Amino acid sequence: MKTNILLLLLTSCIFSYAQKAPIKFGDIPMEDMKMKIYPLDSSAEAVVLVDYGQSGIDFNQTTGFNLSFERIRRVKIINKEGLRLANYSIPLYHDSDQEEKISNLKVVTYNLENGKISETKATSESFFKEKYDANFNVIKVAWTNVKEGSVLELSYKISANFFFNFQDWEFQSTVPTRWSEYRANIPQYFKYEKFMQGYIPIETEETTSAPRSIALSSIRSRTSRSIYNALDQENVVYQENRFRWVAKNVPSFRAEPHMPSERDYISKINFELSWIKFPNSDIVSYMGSWQDIAKSYWDRIANDVFVVNNLRGKVEELTSGITNQEHQAIRLYDYVKTNIIWTGSERRYPENDPEKTIQEKKGSSAEINLLLASLLEKAGIQVYPVLLSTRDHGFVRESNPLSTQFNYVVCEVKIGEKMFLLDATDKYLPFGTLPEKCLNGRGFRVNREGFQWIELAPLLKTRTVFNADLIATTEWVFDGSIKIERAGYNSTAARKEYLGKGEKEYIKRIANSSFCTFSKSDFQNVNELDQSFKEIHNIKISEHVTEGGQTIYFDPFIIGQKIENPFKAETRNYPVDFGHSFDYVYIAKFTIPEGYFIDELPKSKIINLPEKASKYIFSVSQTPNTISITSSLSINKSIFTQEEYPNLREFFSQVVAKQAEQIVLKKK
Repeated sequence: MKTNILLLLLTSCIFSYAQKAPIKFGDIPMEDMKMKIYPLDSSAEAVVLVDYGQSGIDFNQTTGFNLSFERIRRVKIINKEGLRLANYSIPLYHDSDQEEKISNLKVVTYNLENGKISETKATSESFFKEKYDANFNVIKVAWTNVKEGSVLELSYKISANFFFNFQDWEFQSTVPTRWSEYRANIPQYFKYEKFMQGYIPIETEETTSAPRSIALSSIRSRTSRSIYNALDQENVVYQENRFRWVAKNVPSFRAEPHMPSERDYISKINFELSWIKFPNSDIVSYMGSWQDIAKSYWDRIANDVFVVNNLRGKVEELTSGITNQEHQAIRLYDYVKTNIIWTGSERRYPENDPEKTIQEKKGSSAEINLLLASLLEKAGIQVYPVLLSTRDHGFVRESNPLSTQFNYVVCEVKIGEKMFLLDATDKYLPFGTLPEKCLNGRGFRVNREGFQWIELAPLLKTRTVFNADLIATTEWVFDGSIKIERAGYNSTAARKEYLGKGEKEYIKRIANSSFCTFSKSDFQNVNELDQSFKEIHNIKISEHVTEGGQTIYFDPFIIGQKIENPFKAETRNYPVDFGHSFDYVYIAKFTIPEGYFIDELPKSKIINLPEKASKYIFSVSQTPNTISITSSLSINKSIFTQEEYPNLREFFSQVVAKQAEQIVLKKK
């Protein structure tokens, strides 16, 4: 009888692709050295000539299976703007005392001198390591002797046993890419789900397999005829699945207005570990289900957050005399956000328990918001953690149950029939309002029973109203007042600037944006976060008119004007994501001096997008000596698709054109 003590020894030869690698380090074609302009994009400051990567899982007799990734990258610098590419970062994942290892790092600059190619190798002083976040360090690389016309080349290898961190691959860069190729060799024991994203076509996509051999060794127990254990060996042949992707002549990736996360749209392939199953062992699942993820999260945080802590006394102290549950929740929320400083770290798991967070008076987003959850639970208020992905982290693919898609946690409380989403990291946010960065699709509510997807919608609509009342003197100086009322996220942003920078700097910024002189200002609801932020300014505006003989021209907008269309490109590859709906309203009354009459006014106009997605109203009225203008812009949904983009672009073009129209007066 055999006892299977597994020793996996790789003994067979290694099969290779029929295709050669598209690049050999140091072999620089002369035509690339002589390139002055990239033919497919004459405006390019640089071009990635070749970017080649290969990942594989191979066996090592000492350490077992290991994951490796090798890369060669070659870049041509066209002009001085391209010199920014002479710096590069290589991420290295780490967990506890284990970290990915980098080796064979080579960094070389090539220049054409007197018709010959010269090499400058980077020295160790050109590399340094720094912490990026809780799980990543980066190796910073800098080329030397870089100038216009240089070719930069880089190669390295990364080794580790973090099988869940299989290297993703980006086919696009911020400059054009002539050739991007990625290969992956994966034994049949490992199952990875592969997700392609972006809008760049993959020219070559190949899947093949080839046999590999492992010697499976086991120790046979000794018998009465033998005093020694014997070593048996048998060869196990398995299949290695091999993948190859090639993209050619890839245009540069350019961020577009109202694009929350570039990582959602850049063309790339993502890998997620689904399961591992070695011979003679059970399958180990990694991807699981959303129910598994909810249970795992709850089990990990529930004890510290909802069971074992001594916060009940603190809750009783804070809520003493308050019987209304909503008022209790507001009191606890205000306590956390004013007494615990957010460190800037966005996390979904806390490193410290709630009591320690109170003691240290600072914490990550997870520590702050789960402290709040703990206090609310001790007050008898129904509360749930809600996992989400912030806008810069990318959207969540609900079809792919992966916990790594989340990077943040907030709270949701139920009081009677009302539901409130809470984040206590920002002291300027009112109760029931999430930071704008959290408005990214749906959140993942977790409880003891499981999970539920919930909408991350703002409680209040964002709205700004400008109301100006101005009288013009015969010297054409406008004197009067302007009232500004901001609600929703505009209120939060203004209040944060006012309280953070001070009244003087706040007024200075508004005056510079409107070319006004402010003589007196009054602010209301400065600390009432659930109220709109109000301002009243006494103002004086000179040099606002253009005189031509007997004719006067002036702009009806003194503040809040759309000067240019934010959507300049004729076409768009990606959705427009405003994050939330909003209104901008401008109301102005101008009293003109005696001796002038109104010769020409902008015409009233209404502009609509289909299905009431956006609306713009411009109306004008007059009396013999007054002109009244109302301009109202409403964006009624947060996301517009690529198909809707032409209409949205034209909508803003018409808004900009209408707001640019002038009022014309003439002398009587």
